[in-house]
Amino acid sequence: MYAKFPYLKKGEYDIWAMKMQNFISSSDLLCWNIILKGNSAKSMTTDQDGTLKIRPPVTAEEHQQVQKEEKVRTILLSALPDEHMGDFYHMIDAKDIRNAIKARFGGNAESKKMQKSLLKQRVS
Repeated sequence: MYAKFPYLKKGEYDIWAMKMQNFISSSDLLCWNIILKGNSAKSMTTDQDGTLKIRPPVTAEEHQQVQKEEKVRTILLSALPDEHMGDFYHMIDAKDIRNAIKARFGGNAESKKMQKSLLKQRVS
């Protein structure tokens, strides 16, 4: 049995965030940790111009971490409404994508209004 993939809808960030955490955690708990903590297996360096670069993975463990991060990145991007895809697609780090989605869609007046309405329904 598979969980229904949670698509982000306008004004429903808080509910989506809970469903997305559950969806990702159920497939692979380590993937959710990558979102929360970032991918510590990434090796960074700077080139001659001072531009930050990610070194390619060397060990089998590094390869697995990169694959898990790509999996989470794909899940997060797939959940976005089409009109917002271009704003997030250039981001490489899954943690940064989640934080940007939260900044854009979370905590706005519309989502707070919906959350308040849902809480009232639960109490009634």
